Amino acid sequence: MRRRRGELAAELDARESQGFLLLDWLPGECQVDFGQADFRVRGVVTRGHFLVVTFPHSNVGLAQVFWGETAECVCQGLRDVFEFLGGVPLRAVFDNATEVGRRVGTGIRTSAIFRRFAAHYGLDYSFTNPYSGNEKGSVENKVGALRRNLFVPVPQVWDVKAYNGRLLDACLGLSDGKPHYRRGIPESELFEADRAALSPLPAAPFACVTWITRKCDKQGSFKAGGEHRYSAGPANASREVAVAMGAFDVTVVGAGGEVVAEYPREWGDAPTDSADPTLQLRLLAIRPGGWRDSVVRGSLPEELVSFLDSEAPADLGADLRALRDVSARRGWAATVEGALRSLGATGGVDSATLELAAARAAAGDASVEYDEPVDLAGYDRAFELLEGGAASA
Repeated sequence: MRRRRGELAAELDARESQGFLLLDWLPGECQVDFGQADFRVRGVVTRGHFLVVTFPHSNVGLAQVFWGETAECVCQGLRDVFEFLGGVPLRAVFDNATEVGRRVGTGIRTSAIFRRFAAHYGLDYSFTNPYSGNEKGSVENKVGALRRNLFVPVPQVWDVKAYNGRLLDACLGLSDGKPHYRRGIPESELFEADRAALSPLPAAPFACVTWITRKCDKQGSFKAGGEHRYSAGPANASREVAVAMGAFDVTVVGAGGEVVAEYPREWGDAPTDSADPTLQLRLLAIRPGGWRDSVVRGSLPEELVSFLDSEAPADLGADLRALRDVSARRGWAATVEGALRSLGATGGVDSATLELAAARAAAGDASVEYDEPVDLAGYDRAFELLEGGAASA
């Protein structure tokens, strides 16, 4: 091992002593890589992964935000960029550690979805060599530049898909009037040559999903994408279903080809369950029309359900958003208890009262109690003095 480490060190020194070639990139060629930044998503700070596509000829870079770095995310990000530009780059160069391909010995093993994606768009691609950061220096520099200019301070995000649409314009705006670091010509002018070199888009977009099959348990649920459990409904108990895993959504298809359920895709190592009301509440707050048949409605106490059933659509939507936001901070049980206290005290579930009641419930404090009676006569006398009354009154 000592001898081999010495050999590797000598090889690295030899490469560095040769220096790095200044690579010249043709218009329409791009580099692709990921960066990370924090985003405040509906009040909760979440670590995001942003895919950066940079065109070294002009030094223009475009980004899209995701919650993972899977092949579905890469394909979705590239598709968004292609459609925004109205064409397909001549060639894309990827880091050898991205999810679309892995270096195995001297070869690259690409993922099935990326192979189909590249064939669909006629995209030529390659991967950087090990220890050759100069081959993708443009995108590495652009990752840091976009993070500093667009993601500091922490952005507020409500709907990441809508945010991504605005983000492309914001990225392009950073190059307006900015001279190229080496050529001195404005990046926006050089980018016209990049856009002119793009190949036409295909007639139909590519579906950036990976299809898998899962056997449901006796309750009609299954795991996918790690320790994340989704429900196909009791009707599919002990049956096989087809599952489309996308960058943002999970779609469940039954044996007859019908869509039986759709969920936001969950990420991370912590186990989640689509039957958890807090997960359903995220989608329900956006689409309150599904309230009557929702898991959330069935999990709430009858008193609270009756109140929410009686509300107008706009008021129901506002209260569902309040429940969602407070449950993200205080937990589901404390939020339900807080909603009951708010309803009993004020006849409603406004966000301010709900927040305070849920905080007390989470702390185990049912109400404010005093050990001894409180005499407020001193306050009464003070108010009389302020109003010009007699001190002895």
